[in-house]
Amino acid sequence: MLNAEPTSAWTLPTGAPWHRLRAEVSDGHVELAFRARALQLGFWLGWVAIGAVLAGVAFDVGSKQRPLVLAVTVTAAAFNTAALFVPWREWLEARRGRLLVDLWSGGLVGFVAILVFAGGANFALLLFLTVPFIAVVQSGWRRGFWLATSAAVCALAIALVPLPVGATAMRLALVAAAVGVVLVLARTIQLETVAHNRAAARAELEHALATEANHRIKNNLQTVADLLLLGRPEDVNGQAFDDTAARIHSIATVHGLLARGEGPVDAGALLERIAESAPVPVTIDAEPAAFDPSTAQKLGIVANELITNAFQHGAPPIVVQLMGGHETRLQVDDRGNGPAEDAAGLGLQLVRDMVEQGLRGRFELAALPGGGTRAAVVFPEQAR
Repeated sequence: MLNAEPTSAWTLPTGAPWHRLRAEVSDGHVELAFRARALQLGFWLGWVAIGAVLAGVAFDVGSKQRPLVLAVTVTAAAFNTAALFVPWREWLEARRGRLLVDLWSGGLVGFVAILVFAGGANFALLLFLTVPFIAVVQSGWRRGFWLATSAAVCALAIALVPLPVGATAMRLALVAAAVGVVLVLARTIQLETVAHNRAAARAELEHALATEANHRIKNNLQTVADLLLLGRPEDVNGQAFDDTAARIHSIATVHGLLARGEGPVDAGALLERIAESAPVPVTIDAEPAAFDPSTAQKLGIVANELITNAFQHGAPPIVVQLMGGHETRLQVDDRGNGPAEDAAGLGLQLVRDMVEQGLRGRFELAALPGGGTRAAVVFPEQAR
C-alpha cells in the first residue's frame, strides 16, 4: 500500500507567512513603521521642549508674559501626555491618524510661535526640535505643507517681533540644514531597512521552498519504494526488492527530517527513524551530533545497511552507537557471527564504497570478544 503523505502541487507549507512577504519589504510599510517610531520619540522630545521652556521661565526668560507662557506650556504638556496613549502604528494608515499628526504638527508650530511672540527670540531655538520632527513624521504633500507653514510663521515672527536679523538668519539656516540632514538620514535608514527586509524575505522564501522540496522528495521516494514492493516476487528473489526499498526509505528519512527541521540533520533522530523499520529491537546510543544533508544521506544509507546486515546475518541484541570528536565513529554490534568480510555481499560493498568515497573514511568489520560482530564506520570531522 502506498503510504506517502498527500500534498498539493499548488500549496506551500502551512505556517509560512506568504501573505506578509510583500508587505514586509515595501517602501510604504517601512516608512509607516519609521514614522510611528518617530512619533513615539516625539513624546520624549516634547518633554525636553517643555522642560526647556520651564527652565527658561525659571531664569526669567520671557518674564513679561510669564502667565501666558506657563499656560501654553501646561496645555502643551497635557496634549503631549495624551499623545502617548494614541496607537500611532495602527492609526497612521487611517484618516484619523493623519489628521492627528496634522493636529500635532500645527500644535507644535503654534506652540513655538506663541512662545516667540510672548517670550522673545530665545524660544526660537525650539525650532531645532520641532521642524525636523515635523519633517520626519509627515509625508508627501503634507510634509511640504507643514514645512512651508513653519517657514511662513518664522517670516511672520521676523516681521512682527524685533528679532536680531543676523542671529535669526543664522538660526533659520541651521534649522534648514538640520531638516535636510534629518531627511537624508531618515531616507537612508528606510532604504537600509527595506534592503534588510528583502534579504530576510528572500532567505525565508528559499528556506520554505527547500522545506517543501524535501517534503515532496520524501513523499516521492516513499512512493517509489512502495511501488517497488508492489512488484516484489514471493520467492527468494524478493529479498533484493526488500533491500532496495529499505535503501530508498533511508534516503526518504533524511528528507523527512529536513522538511521538519531547520539546518543540519540531527544524527540521533536519523538513526532512530532508520531503526524503526527493523523487525527486531535496535538500541540507539548517539552522542549529540548534526550533519549537513549530503553527509546525513550517506550516513543514513550506511546505517540502514549495517542494521539490515545485523538482523539478517546476526542475532539480537543489536546496539547502534554514534560517537563524535576529532573523528565520527558509527558502530553496530550484534551477537551473531556475521558474514566473513571477504564474503560480504552487495550491502557491505555498498557500505565500503560509501564510506571510503563519500565520507572519506574507513570501514571496519571485526569479531567481538565473547562472541558477536562489530561493524564500524569512521570518518573525519570535516566530512560532517
